[in-house]
Amino acid sequence: MMPATETYRQRLLKEREALLAEVHKKVQGLSAAERVSDDEQAQRLHEDFVHLRLSLLDAERLRLVNEALDRIEVGDYGLCLNCDQPIPAKRLEAVPWTRYCIKCQDELGSQWQSESEDWLRYWRNLALP
Repeated sequence: MMPATETYRQRLLKEREALLAEVHKKVQGLSAAERVSDDEQAQRLHEDFVHLRLSLLDAERLRLVNEALDRIEVGDYGLCLNCDQPIPAKRLEAVPWTRYCIKCQDELGSQWQSESEDWLRYWRNLALP
């Protein structure tokens, strides 16, 4: 393993540890089931929703971190999953769990956004009388 790759591996391991701790903290912060006023219950439900949503975002990043660690193990860390070209070190330093070079990320992001908009229009048309 190259020294730079070991540095990224250490950063990813630290990120994974921090994410796991954060998810655990958020799950522990969920409201216990107890009788409270309706106003307080609404506030607790909102807080629980926010905690769960943030936990889902953390879980997604944790998945990406684990995927990056797997790519280090098999030896293809730092290669774009779309074009197989090396991802610039500057990008890996900024986002060590990245899967794509900037060019491919932009192209895929535009494609996914376009597909999402197409699906949204499709479902809206189904809902119309």
